[in-house]
Amino acid sequence: MTPLHILISLHRGYGLGDAVQMSAVLQHVAKAHSNWIIDYQAEEGKHQVGRGIVANTFAYGQPYPSEHYDGEVQIVLYDKWHGYHDRPNTHVSSCLRECFDLEWNQESGRYRVNVSEEAMQLAGLLMFGKVIRNPAKFVAVHYEGDTSPTKKNLTHKQADAICCEISRLGYIPIILDWRCRSPLPRQKLWAPAAWGGNAEMVCAIISQCKAFVGIDSGPGKCASATDTPTMIVWTGHHPAPFHDPAPNTTHLVPVDYHHLEPVCNDPGVTDWFEAHYDIRQYRSYPIYEIGTWLSEVLR
Repeated sequence: MTPLHILISLHRGYGLGDAVQMSAVLQHVAKAHSNWIIDYQAEEGKHQVGRGIVANTFAYGQPYPSEHYDGEVQIVLYDKWHGYHDRPNTHVSSCLRECFDLEWNQESGRYRVNVSEEAMQLAGLLMFGKVIRNPAKFVAVHYEGDTSPTKKNLTHKQADAICCEISRLGYIPIILDWRCRSPLPRQKLWAPAAWGGNAEMVCAIISQCKAFVGIDSGPGKCASATDTPTMIVWTGHHPAPFHDPAPNTTHLVPVDYHHLEPVCNDPGVTDWFEAHYDIRQYRSYPIYEIGTWLSEVLR
């Protein structure tokens, strides 16, 4: 039988975090349909998540790898509680069921971004003057995102306190600030602004750091695709619908986090979340618990 040639496209307008989540979707589809030839299309920099997972990846505006496709799936993602008691309640699990009639499985559920040696060298040279094979000095910090800033972002004061803690432990904080918005006088990343939407380059940077502390954002999801110890800090959103589980990622939530938006009153959802995610809690000021975690990871 001739294999089917399928085009999967992520609709324009989605951010880096959504694009990284698509890596888990593509892994599921490629495994379930090994007889398919799959091409993946997304916006520039975000299309890279399919590299090494599907046959071809390309950005909007680039030539199509094939003149003919047997089918096309246009992915449109949206947020809502799905009420799953046996899997994450994220874009990944809902997209798999609604677009491909597939069940989520843990083996394919982790984010994955394949980083080339060239990208590692470029990131290391621009950031540190060399490629860091044994990350011993740097900790990446990302505290301002593009969406839902009042529900996600940390304050400048909180970010500065995190950087002070990193410095106290003998490491160098690197603030990932693609748009140069942060006023903090800490060491900032110098890199082209386009890197902020480039999954491979963000992962190349974080991979060369000892740890990552940030919010649920594009860089936060990129961090979960690396082996770098990662802490994601939550202040106004419940993490269950927004971030998939990863073994290197700890989620720091307030003690009453089940009342965060979107509120979930389904104990099956919250029980699965607490059983499959690494969670720490804080009472009022997250910096203390972040400092404890950093001490454990860095020492």
